[in-house]
Amino acid sequence: MRKMIGGCLLWLLLTVSALPSQAQFVWPRPEDNRQAVPGTYEEDPFITRYRREFFAVYRGDIARFERAMSEIQEMVKRNPNDARAVVWLGNGYMIRSGLAWLRGNREEARRLLQLSRETCDRAVSLDPDNHNIYVMRAVTYFLFGQFLPENEMPRALWETVAADLEKAIRFIGPERMPKVSPHVRGEIYGELGIAYARLGDRDRARRAFETIVREMPGSRHAERAQRELAKLNAAATEP
Repeated sequence: MRKMIGGCLLWLLLTVSALPSQAQFVWPRPEDNRQAVPGTYEEDPFITRYRREFFAVYRGDIARFERAMSEIQEMVKRNPNDARAVVWLGNGYMIRSGLAWLRGNREEARRLLQLSRETCDRAVSLDPDNHNIYVMRAVTYFLFGQFLPENEMPRALWETVAADLEKAIRFIGPERMPKVSPHVRGEIYGELGIAYARLGDRDRARRAFETIVREMPGSRHAERAQRELAKLNAAATEP
């Protein structure tokens, strides 16, 4: 029995650790977080800290994620109206949903996805104008949509991803967008393009990817954007 459990855990770790390229539009390198013009746009340190802790799961470190999830659960227990903690609680439910999906427990995965959705939406309702919160909701839904079969991903979630990221672009503004870090800029436009592609809006998807190619030439975000554009072009020629 121990060998069987150990084998299942090893399989799960290997499966999860094989997903970093799917965890975000492009898995960031340290230099991707440097802003073109320092001080242009600052993410909440709380958000960036727990992104490191939670997203360790995509490199196979489930224990690190679970420790951070326990911290977040305690924060929400102490203050249910802490929007920053609540949005990460929703993200944690999404990750647990993904783990359940990989284990083959589809019913539990769907239950946790619904709980994630309700929790993220509550976080946004607590602090609706905080870009850190609604962008994290968009990221949460985007991440789940990366490995969930398209017919299992509710269309409404992709609509939320697109709406939240468009709101983020308006918040940052056209003058600041070229000055923010490659990670922030590339993820916003990249995930926006994926969302529109999933929604069947090829024109908007193409514009998002073309923005990356034009404004971030030679970057890994541009490389993936080129691949996504090729997919869109191929789909457009299908009968």
